Amino acid sequence: MKFNSKALMLALLIAASAMFFSSCKKSTSSADNHLASTPLYDTLGWFIQGGKGSVAGQGTVMVNDPDNSGQKIQAGRLAIRTVVKTALPMIAGNAQLSVYFPTLIGELGANNSTGLSELLTNFTDFVQQAVSGQTGIYSGLSMVQAHRFTTSESMGGNPRFGDANHLTADSSDFNVFVGVVAQAATKLNVPNSVIGQLGALLFTTEGDVVQNKK
Repeated sequence: MKFNSKALMLALLIAASAMFFSSCKKSTSSADNHLASTPLYDTLGWFIQGGKGSVAGQGTVMVNDPDNSGQKIQAGRLAIRTVVKTALPMIAGNAQLSVYFPTLIGELGANNSTGLSELLTNFTDFVQQAVSGQTGIYSGLSMVQAHRFTTSESMGGNPRFGDANHLTADSSDFNVFVGVVAQAATKLNVPNSVIGQLGALLFTTEGDVVQNKK
């Protein structure tokens, strides 16, 4: 599996649509400008720890894992996982986007959360590796494979994306996806400067995710 370092999927989780991104840039403060000059993984780790004190080095600080009692997790990874965890139900609950997740939605309807857990882990791994520069974290499908019905097989060979009537996503789907996940970022009060850093990278993923060119 080849990892495309340019495909920073975190942009898909906490960046906004063009209008949202533009409005955030206008309200950027001097404090935000300082955050924008620090490594993104450190900024995320600093943010999840309450946003106080020095930002440098906060991404790799080990903190208590709220989802796994007695275990530690890097603060940067915890921040990423928190955003992903907030965004996934909103994506699956969107009428336009839900057609691309029939397998997952069917599993959840049967009280089977195995697929959701796998998606949460894979998505978090992908973003952590992209943002932190750490290696050997993500081992899943490429973004092209993961967003094509015929190549999105996982967990026993079952397609995880789309169906026979929705083989690939188009630009309209991508834009809706971005808008929905921007709402997740807003819920978590992600600093404008973080959205600014990621917003510029947002559409570097579109070429891989959007394969139905309308």
